[in-house]
Amino acid sequence: MAITTTRSPKAVSSTRSTQRRFFPELEGMRGLAAMGVLCTHVAFSSGMVGFMDKEPNGFLGVMLQQLHVSLPIFFVLSGMLLYRPFALATIAGTRKPEIKPYFWRRALRTLPAYWVLVAVAMLTLNREAVHGLWQVLRPVLLLQVYQLDARLVGQGLEQTWTLATEVAFYAALPLLAWALDKFAGKAADPGVRVRRILWGLSPLVVIGFAYAAYTFLPSMGIYPIQNEWPPKWLGFIAVGMGLAALSAGADVAPDRVPAFYRFVQNKPVWCWVLAAGVYLLACVRPIGEPGHADYPSMAGGMTEHFLYTLFGLLLVAPVTVPNPSRAIVAAMSNPVMRFLGRISYGLYLWHIAIIYFWRGDLMPRGSFPELFAVTLGGSIVLATASFYLVENPAMKLRERLGKASATPSVETIAK
Repeated sequence: MAITTTRSPKAVSSTRSTQRRFFPELEGMRGLAAMGVLCTHVAFSSGMVGFMDKEPNGFLGVMLQQLHVSLPIFFVLSGMLLYRPFALATIAGTRKPEIKPYFWRRALRTLPAYWVLVAVAMLTLNREAVHGLWQVLRPVLLLQVYQLDARLVGQGLEQTWTLATEVAFYAALPLLAWALDKFAGKAADPGVRVRRILWGLSPLVVIGFAYAAYTFLPSMGIYPIQNEWPPKWLGFIAVGMGLAALSAGADVAPDRVPAFYRFVQNKPVWCWVLAAGVYLLACVRPIGEPGHADYPSMAGGMTEHFLYTLFGLLLVAPVTVPNPSRAIVAAMSNPVMRFLGRISYGLYLWHIAIIYFWRGDLMPRGSFPELFAVTLGGSIVLATASFYLVENPAMKLRERLGKASATPSVETIAK
């Protein structure tokens, strides 16, 4: 459905038509990220990776441990998908997204399926450890990462700290988009607007790196809870927002986007080749012990943080272009990847709980092939049930409660 919109005289064009479009490649990329996170957690729990005094199980163990590079993909994708309509409004002068439908979309997409996991985990895995109402409300409200003893109750919920970070970003995005619009919208040229948005996002990347350095201070100890707070991951989200601006700019004025994005459009496979090189460099681990899951030193942690940021940028960028190449479409929008992408949220939510149900804990031991088969099979079953019984019905409420589309889509310029 096309919507004709207008903006103030400073707009690039007085009239623009927009339409919402589904990008299956983005769905496939989300499925890839979910599989990477599942694999690295199974590798840890089966003893494939190095931990404490145990060495990794060959180079396969090293590669499985560094599948942690999958984590930034989620943040980059969120920044790209959620900010793109705001970026398009700033760059092309289209109508700004309405805030109420935006929040309804986010709430109905994330909370119902998550609350089902919390209910099951609290009633089964954590029943004997719960001694008060706050211990239940804390994960329900996604506040479990903001208390120093948050890990004392939460078996099966360990990975949901990333969801708490995502929700904090959801809340902050309209304000960030408003500030970027004020800064970039004054320019008349769409290419300049794109570059101003990128400059406006650069302090967020700096904040992310600065906070990451704080979490690696020796005085913080190992695995501090502050490591899971949103500021550390802000840089990854800012990278996604930058890709949203570049994607929207390419939609409006393809010849005015920065040279990097023109390279992405013309040589998308080379971006993935470079991403593979970054991943292998992270596996070799220039600073630190390859294949070890122990908390890194300052130098090792900051090196990894940089490599993960670069990996997320190079891997996700090719699927953000308005017209992806045939190679990208074939790799990311084939039936298998689209199915994994469709159930990716359930895979993310349930795979840790499956390990607990099968093994009782996450401590490294056992057979990787066996645990992988059980975890993947069980997660696919529960994730599929979650999608069709919880997530999809909840998303259909968007039209009634939030006046928003029930189907996943990205706003683009109507051609």
